[in-house]
Amino acid sequence: MFRKIDLSIIAATSALALLGIIMIYSTAGSELMTKQTMWLIFSVFVALFFSRVSPRIWTNLAPIIYILSVFFIFIILFKSDVYPRRWIRLGEFSIQPSEFVKFATVLMLANYLAAKKRLETFSDMIVPIIIAGIPALLIFVEPDLGAAQIFLPILIVMSFWAGMSGLKLLILFSPIVSAAASFSIYVWAIYMVLLLVVLYFRKQLTDLVYGLVSNSLVGLIMPLVWSSLKTYQQRRIISFFSPWVDPQGMSWQIIQSKIAIGSGRFFGKGFLSGTQKKLEFLPERHTDFIFSCLGEEFGLIGIIIAVGMYLYLMYRLLVLAKETRNRFSSILISGVMIWIGYQTFINIGVTMGLLPVTGVPLPFVSYGGSALLSCFMAIGVCLSISKSKMAY
Repeated sequence: MFRKIDLSIIAATSALALLGIIMIYSTAGSELMTKQTMWLIFSVFVALFFSRVSPRIWTNLAPIIYILSVFFIFIILFKSDVYPRRWIRLGEFSIQPSEFVKFATVLMLANYLAAKKRLETFSDMIVPIIIAGIPALLIFVEPDLGAAQIFLPILIVMSFWAGMSGLKLLILFSPIVSAAASFSIYVWAIYMVLLLVVLYFRKQLTDLVYGLVSNSLVGLIMPLVWSSLKTYQQRRIISFFSPWVDPQGMSWQIIQSKIAIGSGRFFGKGFLSGTQKKLEFLPERHTDFIFSCLGEEFGLIGIIIAVGMYLYLMYRLLVLAKETRNRFSSILISGVMIWIGYQTFINIGVTMGLLPVTGVPLPFVSYGGSALLSCFMAIGVCLSISKSKMAY
């Protein structure tokens, strides 16, 4: 069974998962560690089972898995009495469908993009945008902005890997940059001038009209979008730009996270010796901010090793995507790569105060059975592809 499987992918994911078990024990105790271990054992068996399923079968199953995943999110939105509406209770366990819909969306996008022989115009991107946009919008309504944002890089990278021009994608999604720049009228004005120069030299009327109209509209309506955000979402953005405005309130997580990572210095304080964790200064230390505790206990050395494992996993997935001859399989792996890679980047960026606080777990490491299982499901499919990468 293991003769043709990419063992390097297994090694990287296993090391990260074991690191997660260690850190969960350190940050949350033996009870949650036991639950996570049970999820890990189950996830490994699921990944091994998926690794034996032919990639051709996933092509046929993609629409069914996608529809079911979206359906479960609909059920949560309309049936759940708990706010935020993110979980389905199954006895003592909770399932978070938003984690599984990431896997389903990657499958569905790969299925559609593989069938498209050419991706050249904006109209070619309508269906992919709908595929990624439906779950992203539903998850945003839950509300879960952290999970909702992940679908955009998945869409962009998979479309680029399928053959869409990078410049076309840049123009297509440029309104997002306009939205970010609109927080300052001066920054937005400079951005619009630069965009106009790029569009002028493109010498394509459709790009020019779309770029100017869409970016102008987005820039003008952003004040309305800002007012529609939840109060806690506004506070997270404000705390990112001015973390010391309210150090006892909205900026508490970022400040304590920075203190935890910085106090670890080079070699760390040692396993089970983190003071931020012991004194409970750091919220969500076993989920979204587990990387902060890793830095506190194992220092810069631990951070370098952990980041190195993620980079190695991304590298092996990239190599596999390039070597795989089947178009569907190659595009699918690119989606898994950017999903795990972007989520890792966001989580680490948040804990280091480089990005606004969003509730995004660290793949394979943070506590959470749904997130762990969905990642291992994706890895299982990649292992299946690695066995037949030379087949068309």
